[in-house]
Amino acid sequence: MELPKDENGKVTLQFEWESESFYEDENLECDLEDQYEEDTWEECCDVAADCYDWDDEDVINFEAESELHETSRSLTRIVYLDLNQEWTDCPKEVYAYYEKAEAKAQGFDE
Repeated sequence: MELPKDENGKVTLQFEWESESFYEDENLECDLEDQYEEDTWEECCDVAADCYDWDDEDVINFEAESELHETSRSLTRIVYLDLNQEWTDCPKEVYAYYEKAEAKAQGFDE
């Protein structure tokens, strides 16, 4: 399977996340997006998977009165930049590859 490449021969994927932080007295939610531009969509997934230990500062309330217990994020969508420069949903094959790449990056591969 191939995804469209730009004039430089690169594929651009965007990973969209729903993230949350959990405090004693409050919770925060925010949507995050990470973009990767590589030679192939597999390389985009590999780079994204290596970022499993993500920077959670966007979902932390540094002025919170209560103690932060945990932050989390869950993948909601992977899209690619098509030839019309519009974001288009990726095929299921991309999601499956990403899940395996993330497991491998975390040391859980089979």
